[in-house]
Amino acid sequence: MRWLLPLLLLGIGALAGAEVKEPWVTTDRTVDCSSFESIVAGVVQPGMTDEQKAIAMYDFYYQRVYHYQNIPESRDPLKCVNAIGNTLCGSQATCMKGLLGAAGIKMRIVSHPGHTFYEAFYDGAWHGFDTMTNFYVFTRGEKRHVASFEELNQDPSLIRDAVKEGRACPGLCPCGDEPMAFAQKIKTLDYQVQKSDWSVKGYGLRPGEEIVRSWWPHGKPLPNTHRARDPGPIHTCGGKDRKGPPELFRVWEPYGIPKYGGVSVSYRHFFNGWMSYSPDLGQAPLKDALAAGELIVPVKCPFYITAATVAFEATCPGEGDRVDVAVRVEKDWTPVLTASDAGKKEYRAELDKAVVRPSRGRHTYEVRLKLSGKATLHRLHVKTVFTHNAMAAPHLMPGKNRVTLTVANPEAVKANPLTLIYRYKEAPDWKNDKVVEKPIAECPCTFEVALPETDKLPQMQDLTLRCGSLHWVPTESAAAGPAAAKE
Repeated sequence: MRWLLPLLLLGIGALAGAEVKEPWVTTDRTVDCSSFESIVAGVVQPGMTDEQKAIAMYDFYYQRVYHYQNIPESRDPLKCVNAIGNTLCGSQATCMKGLLGAAGIKMRIVSHPGHTFYEAFYDGAWHGFDTMTNFYVFTRGEKRHVASFEELNQDPSLIRDAVKEGRACPGLCPCGDEPMAFAQKIKTLDYQVQKSDWSVKGYGLRPGEEIVRSWWPHGKPLPNTHRARDPGPIHTCGGKDRKGPPELFRVWEPYGIPKYGGVSVSYRHFFNGWMSYSPDLGQAPLKDALAAGELIVPVKCPFYITAATVAFEATCPGEGDRVDVAVRVEKDWTPVLTASDAGKKEYRAELDKAVVRPSRGRHTYEVRLKLSGKATLHRLHVKTVFTHNAMAAPHLMPGKNRVTLTVANPEAVKANPLTLIYRYKEAPDWKNDKVVEKPIAECPCTFEVALPETDKLPQMQDLTLRCGSLHWVPTESAAAGPAAAKE
């Protein structure tokens, strides 16, 4: 890969051998969202009818994706579920086309003026669903089924009396959309599922590196993915989520932020996380690169990069001694900082303007430190903030949880052990802070975490995977993670 070539050219390609590739955490109580196959395996249970499969896949998507606005890659189902977490009607229907297709169910995207949704085909007929407004209703009779939109157009009472007659989906149209609008004629649309070689597992951890997935926003949304008056992508219907399906609201409820984004309580919004890299500069490959006068650090993040910082400690003994820092995202290097103050100093540079790509997001960049004269680099810390969808992360549930960590190269873990850390607050009042920390020297690794049996779910704080240990956390930096926005 191009982003790794500078390391190889500098003779420090040994770091690639030490890297733990594709570390991935799953639990037996949550759906592994990393692939179509793992989603189907986690959602579709043996013995389900096709209608049960269609509803289960609907519930899976509706739990994880809320309506806000479209961005360029939101019709990629895996990226929408794992990295974005929100989009509008046409993209939601397109994502469901990919998910249902993976489950072996044919579907088509349909619309009426002003809105787009979908129909699934099974049992020889079409059946209508809309994940954006939370809509589907059953027909009447002993052999009732999810009604098609043609059936609703012919008999609007199937919608009008659905709640009264107990035929509506749980939490029908909780955000105030008019159910009767679905009693219209529809047309078929030819929207196509986006495909790419992106993978949520597509990264590695080097010694001295960690990735933290937080269940909170930290003030770093992807630019151009939200309205100026909003703090970031947010379900603007806010407190209306309480009217949604009870089992799904149970998942969202722990993350309510009062008076956030102009709504009474925001239960669904963007989430941040970060990757931190602070290696031991005395190890042979890095030491050799510094002796040659140039260190290039590639960064690869599976989620959308929304901010980045480089901090370092260096000594510049005299005139002409300096450390020049630049970043590259494609071909050219962009200077960001020159460190030349006499003596031993700490330096910090914000890289956001150089590495963050609005709207579509970016997953890679490189940092270069060039040493001139007698300049010496003592410590280094590169932090990359990202947005992700914590609703797709492997949270813990009341009762017993079997947690599994897998990697693509288990031999690397023996040489560079990992640490897996869950932080959460106990249900039902979310006051008691709990930490689960598991050292891992072999993979795959499975262990059990037991939580109290309660009706409410725990309030997850973050999930950390760390390779070795961070060798330095700079003063007054974002390296420890920004404070969660809960006020």
